[in-house]
Amino acid sequence: MRRILIDADTGIDDSIAILYALKSRNLHVEGITTCFGNSGAAQSADNCLRLIRLSRCGYEVPVVVGAECTLDGQVETAPAHIHGENGIGNVILPESARKPLEMDAADFILRKAEELDGELVIVTTGRLTNLARALEKDPRLPGKVKRVVTMGGCMDVPGNVSPVAEANIYGDARAADMVFRAGFHMILVGLDVTTKTFITEKELDDAERYCSEESRDAVAYIREALKLYFEYHRLSEGMVHRSFVHDPLALLIAEDASLGEYKMLRAGVEYQAPAFRGMILTDGRFRGEMDHDEIAVCVRVDADRAVRRLFSVFH
Repeated sequence: MRRILIDADTGIDDSIAILYALKSRNLHVEGITTCFGNSGAAQSADNCLRLIRLSRCGYEVPVVVGAECTLDGQVETAPAHIHGENGIGNVILPESARKPLEMDAADFILRKAEELDGELVIVTTGRLTNLARALEKDPRLPGKVKRVVTMGGCMDVPGNVSPVAEANIYGDARAADMVFRAGFHMILVGLDVTTKTFITEKELDDAERYCSEESRDAVAYIREALKLYFEYHRLSEGMVHRSFVHDPLALLIAEDASLGEYKMLRAGVEYQAPAFRGMILTDGRFRGEMDHDEIAVCVRVDADRAVRRLFSVFH
């Protein structure tokens, strides 16, 4: 059983990742911290509470509202035509009776890391602001968690907000640079693999046909939320009745890293030059003393197996 903490800007693909984690028998969600991005951090927290109720996971999952702006105080959120006005495709889920914890998100991350004594896996599906703020409070954090799995970045494919940058890394590039250089045992799951992994109409049809009674509402939500996401992918990518699998792939790899193949790199993120903001900078030179630890960058993925596993938890 992997003990995970999810840090999310809860949009459509984040919501599917969260539902997967809550339904998986191999994962226990210790908590969810939220940040700005696909929507505001407070809206993301409300989405998370509704998703927890929808999942019927059978245990309490604390939710904490995190950063509403970058480390430098900038506020940017995704246009509503991508994830909807509420971040989850304009689907209105039943309200939860629970409320977010009144606690600082960085402090919650640090508390969980201490409690779990090296067993915590942090999965980030949004900006890295909350994790960077936790690092500012405790630079020893990388030695206290098992792993960080981050959905973000692009290496050998174009970005989705600029030719060189992916949205989560671009959205708070200085925070991303801090996290990349901090010394975490880190796996980066970026556009190189997420844009080769697809949810299609067929997967949704099969999920509805074979899902358990307990999961029927969750699968109905996924289909409804993906209507907007499919339309966005049609307009932006020329895709028909399918979408990329961004955030869920990071959760799947956090659960089972054998889904991917990896390259070890020393990497940082450009955050000062506007034209290259969010670009991942790598250094392949030999150095007797490394200036910072390497991270594992996912370069290939078994996409078919990943998508089958994603929907298997609803059966």
